[in-house]
Amino acid sequence: MKNNNVELTREDLKIVPESPTMELSKTPAVEPSDQTRKTVRHAPLVYRVEEIAQLLAISNRAAYNLCNTTKDFKVIRLGTSIRVSKQSFDDWFAAV
Repeated sequence: MKNNNVELTREDLKIVPESPTMELSKTPAVEPSDQTRKTVRHAPLVYRVEEIAQLLAISNRAAYNLCNTTKDFKVIRLGTSIRVSKQSFDDWFAAV
């Protein structure tokens, strides 16, 4: 491997004004105001079992039992978590 030892001076390291580097902004960096910040909040697509219990005015245990036995609405299992499709549940609940 060839060793290129080149002595650079301060003049060699100076940046030429016309060189293609990042441009400096004239305005300081600031946080956007509440008006310019657009926060998009999406409604959840699923219910938790505790929410199902509240909607049906039943105990959490009864809601878990319902989710474990029903074929009437879509139940999603993620590891040990249980979620219920909001659309599927709302359609079932409206029909009851």
